[in-house]
Amino acid sequence: MKRLQVLSLTVFIFAQAYSQTNLMNVKPWAYWLQTIDIQTIVNDTSFELIVIDYSADGLDSQKWTVQQIDSVKNSGKYAISYISIGEAEDYRYYWQSLWATSPPAWLGQENPNWPGNYAVRFWNQQWQSIVYNYLDTILMQGFDGIYMDLIDSYYYWSEVNAEQPLADSLMCQFVIDIRDYCDSVRGNNAFVVIPQNGEDVWDQMNVSPVLKAAYFDAINGIGVEDVFFPGSLDENNQYNPDTYRIGILQEYLQNNKQVYAIDYLTDTAKIAQFTNSAIIQNYVPYTCTRPLEYLCGGITIVPTELEYYGFNEIHISPNPANEYLRISLQNNRLDKNITIKLHNSIGQLVSELYFPDIKDEIIIDLSGYENGIYFLTVSNNKLLSTFKVIR
Repeated sequence: MKRLQVLSLTVFIFAQAYSQTNLMNVKPWAYWLQTIDIQTIVNDTSFELIVIDYSADGLDSQKWTVQQIDSVKNSGKYAISYISIGEAEDYRYYWQSLWATSPPAWLGQENPNWPGNYAVRFWNQQWQSIVYNYLDTILMQGFDGIYMDLIDSYYYWSEVNAEQPLADSLMCQFVIDIRDYCDSVRGNNAFVVIPQNGEDVWDQMNVSPVLKAAYFDAINGIGVEDVFFPGSLDENNQYNPDTYRIGILQEYLQNNKQVYAIDYLTDTAKIAQFTNSAIIQNYVPYTCTRPLEYLCGGITIVPTELEYYGFNEIHISPNPANEYLRISLQNNRLDKNITIKLHNSIGQLVSELYFPDIKDEIIIDLSGYENGIYFLTVSNNKLLSTFKVIR
């Protein structure tokens, strides 16, 4: 414990400003963990970033070659490797059969929801050594970065199985140390580091402002699951946006960290609802089945900020808006069945207007709304455009 505390102090004093890859313009993405086929990824042009396992079947014997990862990168995509840093998996190369009866000090209980996955005391040096060894392979394969799962395991050790009150700060430190390790091996600062979930780890009581800053400096973005359709089902839960998580994720966007969102959906209406909700929040959306056993393809991102998709021309003015907002539609095909929705900064729908028959201009009364950031969507059947409006 004392050694880890000293490491934390070192980071506080000497935390470096990383020269990182900016992912804010890297939009469509995909996520595929089982029965992966590299050639399918290479041939698919619907996404710009792919998260895959380091191996075709999770086993070291089937790990990807440098040439295979290069083929993904040469097809114009970021190749990002999945790695769990908060749980151990019994099918990985590092697993020893004797651990079932004689577990090491760092190994915890099996996850009842995911058989074969075990909680780990991630601050333990032996577990961290396993992670760094795993990273060595990923780095040698030539991946552009890593997608680190189970960041939220800090909550398990501090609240559910409350044996480590400093789990929040220790997880932040572990992510920072991983960034430093990868950069030291790769020899530059272009390696991409994306944690998955645990987005509020920096907002906990033991994370100082300096450690928070170092954490944000160490990552390029964040992946989040089930923000809009949380629930106990594998897929197609009810739409119930988590406003707490949406509020926390604003901090990432404000720090120029891309938010990659996935909800597990197969229902086409829910996919459309998720896509629209994610775009309103400026997240990059992706949907698939929870096992991630096939490539679902990227979701085309609707342009924002006074750009258009499907409409010939849309203008909003003034922006920042006063009591009234003028929406100009200059397209004869779109003079009927216009729907306008206004969402607040945490994704709540505050107004919805329908215009079955209009000319080319709509005036919206904003006099009853508080000052702040809103997201305005203008749609006509399948045509959609989203704008950020400041009141």
